[in-house]
Amino acid sequence: MLAVAVLAGLLLYESPHAYAEAQGMWLAAHEHGQAGASGTDGALKDIVEAGVMYAARIFYYLALMFAAGIMLLRLLIPKGGSGAEQRSWLDKWSGPAMKALLVAVILYVFIHAARVVGELGGGGELWLRVFTDTTSGQLWLALIVLSVLGFSALKLPDPGKALWAVLLLLTESLGGHAAAAEQAVVSVLSDFVHLVCAAVWAGGVMLLLLFWRADRKEAGRFAERFSAVAWLTIVILTVSGLLMTWTLIPSWLYLIYTDWGLWLLAKTVLVIGVTAIGAALRYRARRRELPRSIWLKLDGLLMVFIVAIAAIFTVISPMPDGKPLNYHQMGEELHYTLKLSPNAPGPNEASLTVWLPEEEGEPESVSLSLRYADKPAIGIALEASDSEGGIAFPGFGEFRYKAEDVVLPRPGNWTAVITVTQASGEKLEREFSFASN
Repeated sequence: MLAVAVLAGLLLYESPHAYAEAQGMWLAAHEHGQAGASGTDGALKDIVEAGVMYAARIFYYLALMFAAGIMLLRLLIPKGGSGAEQRSWLDKWSGPAMKALLVAVILYVFIHAARVVGELGGGGELWLRVFTDTTSGQLWLALIVLSVLGFSALKLPDPGKALWAVLLLLTESLGGHAAAAEQAVVSVLSDFVHLVCAAVWAGGVMLLLLFWRADRKEAGRFAERFSAVAWLTIVILTVSGLLMTWTLIPSWLYLIYTDWGLWLLAKTVLVIGVTAIGAALRYRARRRELPRSIWLKLDGLLMVFIVAIAAIFTVISPMPDGKPLNYHQMGEELHYTLKLSPNAPGPNEASLTVWLPEEEGEPESVSLSLRYADKPAIGIALEASDSEGGIAFPGFGEFRYKAEDVVLPRPGNWTAVITVTQASGEKLEREFSFASN
């Protein structure tokens, strides 16, 4: 049944190009908002709106993890006997979990949709278009429907409850960065597995804290059952997280020079702490001893921090926020234009166009190198480009070149050196400085 649900989600999944195309309305609103906000009032408004959005996102993620986790973890607890008391508590907590999820989803969807509609000028028609013409809007509607159906899912047998949780998490995985990755299927699958394991782990930690407050004896029993799978979820979370990161960013440099990467590193540090605490809790559980209160509370606190970070960096672009370089220089013997995008640490694409007097003919060679301070220059392997649409200069011939995977190892002030060897053997060298973000 789980395999069928995953397969159905992938069949419904659109290509990354279709996904990006459907996000046009969201991107337009985002750019409009950036252009419209100015001055202190605009900056303050942006900070408040961002704070509200992130708070709603964190609340939604915590509710999502708990609601899905409590449904999945029922599969671990036997019916009757030693599991009867724990199931009774789970029945008591499941209703509030579903209510919290429904409130969190409605709040999260409303805030995000209102922001898009407001930045596009408002109007009832735009509200309809957001939910009918964009992938994000359709997934938001699916989340609302699934949240409402969660109350009915409470009456289903355990496999039905687990299937509801799987569909909920699959819907969430189709709406993030993974869906727009180049290796989209691998990325979405990794994200889905990551979310399922996160729900089991985070939901288990929340339940363990609730059991600790409600019934210490049952807390010990649940800890023994939960610890048997907690370590496995941590391993799968690590593997799926690494795989997903590999599909999202083309260079490890993005971990250092982007906000997304820094949040991921912070999350990684916290996960290491959780792993250490989990090992201590598992040791006590295997000896049939109650968890230490201080370790249990610290584990819960780290869990909240990890879920909050996940909620934040899932709405931050993993790509660097660079300002592309477009430098043009005129001259009597040589005109040239150098473009570098995104002009940030990590992989970049470069294009170089040179114009030489027509009587000189095609150049014998054209080379480009980038130099940072007193570091050795980085040679760029250029190849001829057949792209068209350049500027025509009377009396000059145009020659185009391009290069991919131009890796800038760091931000800062760089110097570009362009050397053109003409057919006559004469060399023309030009250089200029530029800043990489």
